[in-house]
Amino acid sequence: MAGRVSVVYLFSVLFFMLTLLSFDTEAKVHFHKWKVIYQTWAPDCVEVNIISINGQYPGPTIRATEGDTIAVEIENLMPTENVVIHWHGIRQIGTPWSDGTASISQCAIYSGETYVYKFVVDRPGTYFCHGHYGLQRSAGFHGSLIADAVGKEPFTYDGELSIILNDWWHESTSEQAVGLSSNPFVWVGEPQVYHVHFI
Repeated sequence: MAGRVSVVYLFSVLFFMLTLLSFDTEAKVHFHKWKVIYQTWAPDCVEVNIISINGQYPGPTIRATEGDTIAVEIENLMPTENVVIHWHGIRQIGTPWSDGTASISQCAIYSGETYVYKFVVDRPGTYFCHGHYGLQRSAGFHGSLIADAVGKEPFTYDGELSIILNDWWHESTSEQAVGLSSNPFVWVGEPQVYHVHFI
């Protein structure tokens, strides 16, 4: 009886070790370098100042597989604003300092400074990342993160199409913030445009 138990135990340990090795060999590190800057843009023919990532609006899409590590080096090139990025839907297990909540789980990235967000994408899905400081998300500071499943999906589909929908105001976010923080409160009103981005 003791011999059977030790053989079962040995096979269980061996199976566990092989499972760990298969995950380790498949997981990758995806490194991205983002420069966050002000930029003049006219997405609906009205010229406004936006916040772009590497000169793009919306920012670049990150593509990975569940279990992969994402490392994004952020360089804040805006002379008048701090920066943090929130990775919407990522649970940040073991990496709360990469959650992008300024003065709560992370210090803001000051003008001229650099910070590296590093975390594991622990489950598949389509996620949204955005500036989490003031009204930066409304100024165009956002993008998407798509994590594919390991192995075959449990369902079939004909194709994949990712879309980002964005409210857009012609009034700058600085002007909007003054109204929102004033007394009496001044509502920013409905957006002038709804942008649709196919990524």
